[in-house]
Amino acid sequence: MDDKLKKLKESMTSTVLAEVKFDQNLERKIYDRIENQSFKSRNSHFGNRLIYLTSAAVLLFALFIGSAFVSPAMAKMAAKIPYIGKYFESENIGYVIHEELREKGYSISGVGASYQGKKEIIIDIQGDDQYFEKVKNEVESVAAEILNARGYDAYSVKVNKFQERTLSEEDKKFMAEQEKQAEQDEGILTAINEMREEYQLEGLGIDPNKKIIEIEVPDSVERTDEIKQQVQQIVSAKTDEPYKIKIKKINMKKRDQDWRWGEILSIVGEDLMGKKVYKVTGLAYSVYPSPEIIFKTSLKSTDPDAKEHAEQLEKVIEDYLKTDEMKEKVKDDSYTITIRSKDKKKLN
Repeated sequence: MDDKLKKLKESMTSTVLAEVKFDQNLERKIYDRIENQSFKSRNSHFGNRLIYLTSAAVLLFALFIGSAFVSPAMAKMAAKIPYIGKYFESENIGYVIHEELREKGYSISGVGASYQGKKEIIIDIQGDDQYFEKVKNEVESVAAEILNARGYDAYSVKVNKFQERTLSEEDKKFMAEQEKQAEQDEGILTAINEMREEYQLEGLGIDPNKKIIEIEVPDSVERTDEIKQQVQQIVSAKTDEPYKIKIKKINMKKRDQDWRWGEILSIVGEDLMGKKVYKVTGLAYSVYPSPEIIFKTSLKSTDPDAKEHAEQLEKVIEDYLKTDEMKEKVKDDSYTITIRSKDKKKLN
């Protein structure tokens, strides 16, 4: 089934499932849900609920660019708010750390980032207790060196031993049911995807729990009733379960804008999330009615230097968005930069 999923995703790369992350760690995630007692039915290959490609305001975490430079225009305040790096890395810091550790021969089951309370790079080591104790400090040192090379002092490194968990018979039954549901949903989505070019399908999602299939098409498409009929025939051929089919018309210019600003925020968020000096704790964006990028800080609105920090931070971001590298992404969009305090007040 993995090969089928890979082919399905590749066929949808530029349209239907461009942002879908196919879950290769179903078992681990189910273990975690059991342990956290937040167990919910899910589609193992197509996400936690329905796969949806557009969002009005999405919380993002940094996707990491390079080191910082000082803005000449801000020489006076350079020690407080350095310039955002002009040259950025395209690879996520977690991926970089994972690949470096893998190349050095360490047995790593996963690398991730946590933003709950404090910023942490979390590394899971696979192996017995003896192996874990042998490499723990080495792995932590490698990760710390990579973070230090980029100047990311906002992160600490936490190294854990990956714990194999034993599933109960009930849990195994649940996993089997989820795999069966995933296979069915895969078949439905694969068949619907064959309609992509004929009907200009731009987004496709399925919620196996609520039995809903959602399809996005350009607002110029008129054949929505025909699409519903075709999809219903596909569903009826795959399952006896009733699915509700929803068609959403989208403004393609707005879709393009949404994708561009999501990418812009992930790039700008590199230094802002990685370095303590910026005091940025969260990022979000919206393109409705016009683009707005939002930066949450650790400052309270009552802090004496909150306003000054926000003004400096806004200028740093503004300067970066005007670089040649970013102009291509910003285009001619009129946008707003919003800096918020910890207590959710606008600072700039």
